[in-house]
Amino acid sequence: MPIKSIRFRGEITSNGIVNFDDERAKWQLIKDPRYSFDPKFKNYKFAKHSFTQSGIDEKGKAIFHAVLKISRDCIRQAIFKDDQPFHNPHIFHAEEILIKLLSSAAGLLRGYLFADLGIKKKSSVFISDAVQISDNVSTIDVGTMSGPKDKKADTNDDSGLSLHYKESIGGKVVYEFQGALDLDELQFISLSQVYDRLAVDPNYLDYYMKNLEITLGSKIRNKAFFIKKTAMNGLPEEGILLNSDQVKVLIKEFFQRFLNMEINRGASGHAWLSKLEVMPKDSGLDNTNWIPVKTSEEILNNIDSVHCFYDEYDKEEALKLYEKIDAGKQKQGDQKKSKKLKSKEQRKESIQEKE
Repeated sequence: MPIKSIRFRGEITSNGIVNFDDERAKWQLIKDPRYSFDPKFKNYKFAKHSFTQSGIDEKGKAIFHAVLKISRDCIRQAIFKDDQPFHNPHIFHAEEILIKLLSSAAGLLRGYLFADLGIKKKSSVFISDAVQISDNVSTIDVGTMSGPKDKKADTNDDSGLSLHYKESIGGKVVYEFQGALDLDELQFISLSQVYDRLAVDPNYLDYYMKNLEITLGSKIRNKAFFIKKTAMNGLPEEGILLNSDQVKVLIKEFFQRFLNMEINRGASGHAWLSKLEVMPKDSGLDNTNWIPVKTSEEILNNIDSVHCFYDEYDKEEALKLYEKIDAGKQKQGDQKKSKKLKSKEQRKESIQEKE
């Protein structure tokens, strides 16, 4: 049976901490009674945490329980780090590089937004934060800075500090996460502004199609008008519809990257994907058919085909429909202008009568 989405879940294991937070996180962390530190100092480096309420103190204030986490943004960056190892604003001025990015597996999966160019593509990948499930407890380590100690500017000032404080943890830390691959979003590439999701400038469509065929390894269907099968109030949208085999290529590309994911933070820590289970979904609420996988081929072996979410819409009928909509919008605009002008004339006549 054709699948409509792929759910996945698993574990990440780390030695040390790989995802750090802003110094202001101390004001949340201090609400956990297990953490003991003086918040007046600013030279702290804390890990990112997930918080749950564990109780209420004698003053009626919430007591929080903090565990380590790796943020979804950190995980996504690690998955696609080899595709986009650095930010490159110069691609705005090099259309060849920009189009290669837009038509790449990473571009189609991770999504993008180039506001200045008016193009965007929503990510097909949802992934949660990875939250600690092991029993390790982190500590605040004290270190010294290599530079000289700051001197007082005034005798009443606090003395400068050469100490710094960094959260650390010993042993292996295990985190769990879950996510899903949205095959509806992955299947369709919009060439229209009707739903505010124009994915590529039509002026570069030929070069984009050429590169897209290289990415997917097969001939791409010509652009056409499509409408979502379940949309009762939908409008036909011009775009490119990928077939089942082409979507399966992107599924394979995603899980190849995910299975090889590592997060390196130098001396602070190192993390890697240690467990992955997938559940290709067609419909229903079944939550038991989880499949342990170690390769992307194992995932594809459990997918017969991908559900098609769109029907092709006759081009002439689509153009007639938009002509009708444009005419209606023009008529509405003319009516508003006429009403505004009439109101202005009435106010003018009222003023003249009073004079």
